[in-house]
Amino acid sequence: MKKLLTIVAIAAAVVAVPMALAQNAGQGQPAPQQGEQADKAQAEADAKAKRRAAATAEMKAKGEQAPQKEEEEEARKKR
Repeated sequence: MKKLLTIVAIAAAVVAVPMALAQNAGQGQPAPQQGEQADKAQAEADAKAKRRAAATAEMKAKGEQAPQKEEEEEARKKR
């Protein structure tokens, strides 16, 4: 019985150690990079929205028809 428990404990360790190492591999660096990428993407999206809003406002001020297709697409994307 004692030999069986020893074999089971060794087998569990043989399986658990590589799994733990695989889960912890590379956890240090990707988190900050992902946050920076998300911030950059958000800043680009905000800048694009501001440019479109300014262009639409300028067209409306001139009395021109604003491109409704783009406005509808943006509204769908926001939903």
